[in-house]
Amino acid sequence: MRPVSPPQKAALPRQKAKLLSTTNKAATPTAKPPAIQKESLNPRPVSNEPEKWAIRAVLLEKLYEMMVPLNKQAGESSDPELKALHLDENALIRAALDEELALAQSQGKVYKNMVKLRIMAYKKMKIEEWKQHRLTLTKGLGNGAEEGHAPINTGLTPEQETMFLQRLIANQTGLDKHGYVTAVPTEAEIEQARLGVEMSAGYEVCDRCGTRFQVFPERRVEDGALTTGNGCTYHWGKPFRPQYKRTEAITGRAEMRYGCCQEPKDAKGCSTLETHVFKISEAKRLALVLPFVATPPNPNAIKGKAVCFDCEMGYTVYGLELIRLTATSWPDGEPLIDVLVRPLGTVLDLNTRFSGVTPEQFFNAPPYDSNDPRSANPRAVDGDKPPALRITSSPAEARSLLLSYLAPETPLLGHALENDLNAVRLVHPTIVDTVLLFPVRTGLPARPSLKGLVKALLGKEIQTAGAAGHDSLEDARATGELVRVKVDREWRRLKNSGWTVKDDGFYPPVPNESQGSGPATLEPITPVAMDRSKTKSG
Repeated sequence: MRPVSPPQKAALPRQKAKLLSTTNKAATPTAKPPAIQKESLNPRPVSNEPEKWAIRAVLLEKLYEMMVPLNKQAGESSDPELKALHLDENALIRAALDEELALAQSQGKVYKNMVKLRIMAYKKMKIEEWKQHRLTLTKGLGNGAEEGHAPINTGLTPEQETMFLQRLIANQTGLDKHGYVTAVPTEAEIEQARLGVEMSAGYEVCDRCGTRFQVFPERRVEDGALTTGNGCTYHWGKPFRPQYKRTEAITGRAEMRYGCCQEPKDAKGCSTLETHVFKISEAKRLALVLPFVATPPNPNAIKGKAVCFDCEMGYTVYGLELIRLTATSWPDGEPLIDVLVRPLGTVLDLNTRFSGVTPEQFFNAPPYDSNDPRSANPRAVDGDKPPALRITSSPAEARSLLLSYLAPETPLLGHALENDLNAVRLVHPTIVDTVLLFPVRTGLPARPSLKGLVKALLGKEIQTAGAAGHDSLEDARATGELVRVKVDREWRRLKNSGWTVKDDGFYPPVPNESQGSGPATLEPITPVAMDRSKTKSG
């Protein structure tokens, strides 16, 4: 019998054979990993150079220098998540090259200014900000922008952006119905408030749990108590309705729950405090505690820029009072003022979860030195060190610091500005409020949250510290960036319709005969307080 030959082996497809061959080679001891290319601090080429190579090289080197100490702190940190973000020298150089290249490709004529802003941002950046920045980049996102959110590039210089703000100034007609104080309360109104307080005998309604209680600003004679009641049990989170599910067509709409504990709306409070607290909203009652002032003329006000500010408040025997004031210049976000504020009344609760001001920080703060104005901005004194905020002697002193940068025509930027302006008791005619720039569909009194706007429009996360509270400097800078988003949108709209910009102003497509060939006035677009359900949101 003839032996049967074994079946012929099927030939491997070329691609599979090549793959196996490559795998086997890689497994051999002689295989070496490819060498990592050593990077140098030389700007990468771009098709249209925004500046001379020598200028780009100097700016790149400075950008890298500002990143080095932050990266070093990350490497020495005890926080494992932060430590994992540490870059070796080559990777850090590459990060600087990538950032400079992105700015060179996208910023055009304002490239130099934008790189300087990034350099200054890194110089002032805290390690937690660096951590968030690096976490963003490790998710495959670049230039500090989240996915789908390109860096803001208005195409305007900082001076031109400030000029453009006149288009975003709020029309304050009707805003008094929504908590904005647009005129200083009269003496008659203040006297009326005084009589009302006397008749109420110190009774207030708790801002947290709704309980009626009594307040003793000078302490109760018999026992020194500041308030009545056996403590406050409350929810610090607002009630919300869970997202709609299709099954609710059968089961019924889901009940509202508190954001703090996820318990139903009628559940007992999840937090306790030793005392009840209250808040005053009426302008005349606010003026009874501290009079309002209108911004006076000021020849020394900030020039060519705007001011963005944010306040933090705590509860005292006089209601919700100012305890921290922060102001930055706009559009560069540089700190101007950052101080704690000693309120007029005895503190009941610093409201740390939202104010970010801790008892240790507040009661151990060194006093503000009026003979050294730099003490109002600790970053100007301590450089890159975490600042020890100083404390002013009163809200009036903090307000004077703010007014030193303002004139009536200075744009004052903020989010839900009625809260901040009322806290400092200021009536200012030239405001830009992100609540009005980006209104919710139902209109006032409903307001979008700052956190939500920043996430939606900038792709960034703020107010992430939980019980540690907010950072008013972070909030002020974020608000300023939101305003730049609006400037970018509106300028693109005008530019598409034929407007142009020069150093001295903005020019319409067809000059008005009465204006000749000069720059035109940018008419404000911000709507007055109204039912915005009938309007398109900006």
